[in-house]
Amino acid sequence: MELYKKPLPEGTTLCVYNRDRLIFSDSGRWLTPLFALERFLATYSGERDCLCAHDTAAGKAAAVLMSRMGIKRCHINLVSDLAVAFYEEHGIVVSWEKRIERLACKTEELLADMTSEEEMYRLLRRRAKLVRGVSIEAKKVSFAYADQKPILENLSFSVEEGGRLIIQGDNGMGKTTLLNVLMGKLKPTGGVVLIDGKEPSTLAKRTIGYIKQQQTQEQYPVSAREVVSMAVDPNLDTKQQKWEIDTALRRTGVFEMADRNFFTLSGGERQKVSLSRTLCQKARLLLLDEPTSFLDAKSRTTLVEVLHSLTVDEMPTIVIVTHDKELEADLAWPVLRLEGRHA
Repeated sequence: MELYKKPLPEGTTLCVYNRDRLIFSDSGRWLTPLFALERFLATYSGERDCLCAHDTAAGKAAAVLMSRMGIKRCHINLVSDLAVAFYEEHGIVVSWEKRIERLACKTEELLADMTSEEEMYRLLRRRAKLVRGVSIEAKKVSFAYADQKPILENLSFSVEEGGRLIIQGDNGMGKTTLLNVLMGKLKPTGGVVLIDGKEPSTLAKRTIGYIKQQQTQEQYPVSAREVVSMAVDPNLDTKQQKWEIDTALRRTGVFEMADRNFFTLSGGERQKVSLSRTLCQKARLLLLDEPTSFLDAKSRTTLVEVLHSLTVDEMPTIVIVTHDKELEADLAWPVLRLEGRHA
């Protein structure tokens, strides 16, 4: 009998081997051991050419996670038909001790008819509360400057923790005004906005990361690295701060220009440095105002790739305001359209 198929030690719910070498075990319940395995593999430098797992129970959720982590073979004490179908579809050799139609859990029900692996993974992270993002609740929000017609009127929408939203509309429709309301810089003249169940002005520092349109003509002797470093957690030691800054710069493709004056960079380059700053901040809510302004085709591709990775991995809540229909198509996120002077 192959080692991974042998009975689990008492109290252990998951064992993972590379061939016949045990590299990980856990005693947690539900999907906790698999998410712990994911964190372990993120820093594991040993061999992983043939990962084999033994789990106490596996529904479609476990199958999705194992496939994502590169498990090649698995033995399950109690497995569902949905899991077996997913394993076989993805070329994972699966064996079991008992097979049933479905596991009696809500997650199995939610995943039953889903086909997008990315969306299934996002759902599992939300249910496991492994989401950085915060909720947004806007109820009948209106805003008008003194003695002027409303820019926003009776606007209602919500975004769940780790959710995504594109706010579409032509210039002058109140998109940037809405961002300022979400940040607490403007107070609604009617209705209420709650971020993580709180008024925006009461949120902890660093909760919201904002990337504005790159239109400034100001000039200061500040490097791109210094701009990003303004967002790093000051409680980290110097070595960790440098790692966070360098990682954020590399992620957006501007590491090579880290020592250049920020204000001598092109608009698109400044936009990517600003995104690096927000990544370094680890904000729970990202607000982006016309992020594709001044971006060339290569920079647009980088932006979309970074946003995509954020929505799958860290999962902050992200709101983008734009009139760029191409970006809307590229991201395929839910859309809120602002039309006329009212929503």
